[in-house]
Amino acid sequence: MTLRRASNVHLERHDNWLGRLVRVEIQIGRGHTTFTLDRAHWLEVERDEQPAPVGQEGDRTLWHTAEGWFWEDDGLDAEAVALLLWDRTRRLDARIERLRTIHARDEQIEGARRERIPPEVRAFVWERDDGRCVQCNAEEDLQFDHVIPFSRGGGNAEDNLQILCGSCNRQKSDNIS
Repeated sequence: MTLRRASNVHLERHDNWLGRLVRVEIQIGRGHTTFTLDRAHWLEVERDEQPAPVGQEGDRTLWHTAEGWFWEDDGLDAEAVALLLWDRTRRLDARIERLRTIHARDEQIEGARRERIPPEVRAFVWERDDGRCVQCNAEEDLQFDHVIPFSRGGGNAEDNLQILCGSCNRQKSDNIS
């Protein structure tokens, strides 16, 4: 079941010389499709809170709803059109809520990303640890390691940093040493 929004819908009101509505022409697109409704039919369509069929073009029907103008080509009744519009709104609301949740989570992650270790702290730790792994004294594949891992609340203070080689750092993982 498909319900597609009708675009470029233009209403042209035709009044008699007393200013009383006689008919309404509904043009869709660039004049390709036009429906003419007499006064009684238009007033019924306009005040109806339920979707109202306005006209038929081939196998498709133009519907007027509180949400706008829609085409459908499955021979639906007003209740089915109303349910499809309700479902569309419900899905859109759920999608927006999901996006709000994802956006909030992304903002939390962005805020939780660690700051780079300041150059002066890196230089101090390098000098203090003599440019070697504090576990095995290796001088290659050296990395700055957080004694209390960042994921567990550790920061970039000098006393929370040490130099480890890649092997010792992987072995330590996110444990507190």
